[in-house]
Amino acid sequence: MTYGINSKSELSPDAETSIRRWHRFFPCFVRRWSKTQSSGALEQLELGVRYFDLRIAQKDEKFYYCHGLFAMEIFEPLLEIRQFVDSHPEEVVILDLQHFYAMTVAHHQQLHKDLIQFFAHRLYSTVDGSLKNCTLNRCLEMQRSVVVIYRRCPIPLPLRFWPSYAWPTPWPNKASVKKLQSFLEDSLLSRQPQQGYVSQCLITPTGRYIAFRLFFTLKSTAKRVDKKLQPWIQEQIPGPFKPNDEPRVNVFLADFVNLKDGQFCDWVVNLNTKLLEQLAGDRDLEST
Repeated sequence: MTYGINSKSELSPDAETSIRRWHRFFPCFVRRWSKTQSSGALEQLELGVRYFDLRIAQKDEKFYYCHGLFAMEIFEPLLEIRQFVDSHPEEVVILDLQHFYAMTVAHHQQLHKDLIQFFAHRLYSTVDGSLKNCTLNRCLEMQRSVVVIYRRCPIPLPLRFWPSYAWPTPWPNKASVKKLQSFLEDSLLSRQPQQGYVSQCLITPTGRYIAFRLFFTLKSTAKRVDKKLQPWIQEQIPGPFKPNDEPRVNVFLADFVNLKDGQFCDWVVNLNTKLLEQLAGDRDLEST
């Protein structure tokens, strides 16, 4: 949701000391490195995005998205997402609430209440079945269209939300694409059959990295990451797997998903054709 960051955006609680120092003199520079998406929620959905990685901060008793700087209030784009799933009942969207800032227990309780009330019957909850049973057909039958993952919660989690351990999202924390790919390959091996899983296809710029690229942006970095990771992404296999099988990919996360008309989204969505081919092969075996 960082597409909502603009020239009026103020520093948010997650801003590191160096970011705060730079922002005093070079606010435009900070904005360039804080924005990770330039397309709105609806455009991302139309490109094929079905997973949103969210950071939320509280300010003046209201909830906002943030990434070094404040973006918009959280329910503005969530309304677009709710309208999308209502008009596309065969689709499911995953909202991953990854980080929270300047929030007390009371704030978490209020956010839980607000989200449950906002999405109501649309939430596929932990009482609806396991993640392995969360198929598109089953969700359509149950009229479920939204999965909420709520991480790092200081209080017991409502049954409507999924805990962090159900959907691991290892943070690469790498500034090199080569090291990033090695991390993605190695960490995927830890995925369990009953879990969801997020492969974070992005690098984490260090202060030194940014200092040598003052006139660059995260978008230029994302272009390089996409180009180098394309072969690895396209050779992956999605879908369920058994305990003794090699783990398969599930969710891919990336910056600036609208680059080159959403090519990253196309790579990921097209992996699903491998599932169709496998299904057709299984049917052929049954017929023989």
